[in-house]
Amino acid sequence: MRYFYIVLFILSVHVAQAQKLQVGPVGSVFLAQPVFDNVEIAENNRGIWAPGGGIGISTNFIANDVFSLSTELLYYHQRKSVEGNDGVTFFQETHDFIKLPISFQYAHPVGYSKVHVFVGPVANYWISGRGEALVPELVEDDLEGALRYVIAYDGIPKNDRFVVSDPNRWQLGIQIGAGATFPVQQNHLKVDARFEWGHTNMARPGSTYSPFVFYDISLDHTFHTFSLSCAYLFSFDLFKITHKGKSTNKKNH
Repeated sequence: MRYFYIVLFILSVHVAQAQKLQVGPVGSVFLAQPVFDNVEIAENNRGIWAPGGGIGISTNFIANDVFSLSTELLYYHQRKSVEGNDGVTFFQETHDFIKLPISFQYAHPVGYSKVHVFVGPVANYWISGRGEALVPELVEDDLEGALRYVIAYDGIPKNDRFVVSDPNRWQLGIQIGAGATFPVQQNHLKVDARFEWGHTNMARPGSTYSPFVFYDISLDHTFHTFSLSCAYLFSFDLFKITHKGKSTNKKNH
């Protein structure tokens, strides 16, 4: 987390130097794949790309014609899909997050528009989760359908309530991407494509998860995520706002 605090410090310095501000609604769609660090689990299961989406607010602090700092505050809903190599087992979960990406952006003008590339950290806060699982042991017991459950962070585990004993609710990653910004009268339409590489597992190694012995899928994994986002940004001149009512010329007496 200390690296994220360093980035926040750089963010505060950049914001203090910003001349223009763009802010507005943003929507994103995702494809995410779980990547397991546990070798045994990775040998018997494979992560499947699954969809997700989010909405929120986007801001862009512009220092000059080429450099800016972009942030987003998103609520997003993401699926996790895992299939066993036995052709029967599957695990599907949906998770809700608050996402905070911070991007250092370099732009280049192309006609009236701008193309840009960016890189920066991402912080995700895990709000809640739920899922369903189908494993051979359930089939042998002649149970119809999959076992459905909710995910909790404290309390007593039950057959339909999985409690994560040691979760990483704050999860950090790195994103890179590219996009373009198009003028719409005095405002702008911003379109981005990005790849996010998760660095923090959803739970710490050794964290208990399921009350069933046969359910060996852990939360010791990260996510690889591709996303597309579109934001409509209203533009504000910070210099004029902060100097409103002030004269920049000396009065003659």
